[in-house]
Amino acid sequence: MKKNRKNQQGLTFISWLIVAAVGMLILSAALKIGPSYIEFNSVRSMMNSIAAEPGIKTKSSKYVYGQINKYMNINGLYALEKISAKKKPFKLSLMKKGNNRKRLRVNYEVKIPWLGNISYLLDFKYAVILGEKNT
Repeated sequence: MKKNRKNQQGLTFISWLIVAAVGMLILSAALKIGPSYIEFNSVRSMMNSIAAEPGIKTKSSKYVYGQINKYMNINGLYALEKISAKKKPFKLSLMKKGNNRKRLRVNYEVKIPWLGNISYLLDFKYAVILGEKNT
């Protein structure tokens, strides 16, 4: 007797639904957190531009914060403006006494609701030394 059985190849309908559901969850997560990373990239670019300005080392803190506000308005960093209304994310500090080098730092968190009571908490930090070219 000859049996002519073929093994199943590929996924079943239920397996395809599971794969599609997992793919949709990953896609929705990427669409939720993607804009925050794009915004942080703009913040880094802004800070590098401010640090590379000629003569920025000798400028006052008020001037540096004015430049930050100008760049934030030009680039449309509205989510960061909401954060800065509650807590100041940008800090300007001297590195070491007698060194007279200033460091501009940013540190902020973004909480993004996702599904029901599940949220993403993104923590962004970056620092540049004023008067030096940073990458």
